[in-house]
Amino acid sequence: MATWTNKQWGAVIGALVLFSMFLIGFEQTLVVVLFGIIGYIIGKYLDGEIDTEDLRARAQGRQNNT
Repeated sequence: MATWTNKQWGAVIGALVLFSMFLIGFEQTLVVVLFGIIGYIIGKYLDGEIDTEDLRARAQGRQNNT
């Protein structure tokens, strides 16, 4: 079985979001999408894929030269 491209995943996710808007409404769908994004970010942090020191340095306007 071939792997899916990002375009194919994007089309499927977009279709599911649109279908969700018809089923539960626009505002409720926005809440679901927002919490999905928050969950994704938390998951990346727990997997160690987000460097908090780098984020802090960027927010303070410093360069991290490592």
